[in-house]
Amino acid sequence: MTLKGLLFLVEGGLVAVEIVWHLHSCIELIAGGKSLLIDPHDGGSLGVGFTPPTAKPDYILVTHEHYDHNAVNLFSAKGGRGPLIIREREGSFELPPFRVKGVKLPHDEFEGRLRGFVVAYKITVEGLSLAHLSDLGRPLRDQEAREFGSVDIVFAPVGGVYTLPPSKVIDVVDMLDAKIIIPIHYWLPGVQLPLEPLDVFINHARNFKVLQLEDNRVVIDKHDLPGERTILVLQPPGRRRS
Repeated sequence: MTLKGLLFLVEGGLVAVEIVWHLHSCIELIAGGKSLLIDPHDGGSLGVGFTPPTAKPDYILVTHEHYDHNAVNLFSAKGGRGPLIIREREGSFELPPFRVKGVKLPHDEFEGRLRGFVVAYKITVEGLSLAHLSDLGRPLRDQEAREFGSVDIVFAPVGGVYTLPPSKVIDVVDMLDAKIIIPIHYWLPGVQLPLEPLDVFINHARNFKVLQLEDNRVVIDKHDLPGERTILVLQPPGRRRS
């Protein structure tokens, strides 16, 4: 599948990153023959009828130890070597070919006094920089934004309630100078968590182009980032747009 200006098939040795959304906050990055999975859930923690991520990760990052973000037991090795699991790690480290930086952030607007903290991750690979904001509970402070630096793609929680309000997400994206927002952590039919649906966030993002894809995965190259800021909506696994 090719989408002019953003998506393309990898040909002639062109390097790119495959992004897969496994529902909720679970994102998989595939590059250089390696898979990095962030915040796996167990399916049932989201609601009735949901399934766990269908990934075979080499690495797993956990942003915080809430039940809908830390289902690493699903990937435990059975008689062999399982993935390397990193939990809430701050600072810079390498998971080849990925370079990762963990930034501690509050899970609520009361500086962590209500729900504690998360560690959001900036990942750099194949010339792209991507930030998974986990369950960020309030807008970024200037120093926190400087720790991330500018990024190309932000995986942003847009369902509110347990995270910052949907109306404040754009402020965070502006601070990070991101070209693409991929929404995560929002309500879908069947989800039992009291989150807002995606439309609530999109109504606050009037200066962004909204691009609805047909699948839960996309391949992106550094040189094909869009000229205008874009909300890239991935479909839930197994649900193609009609």
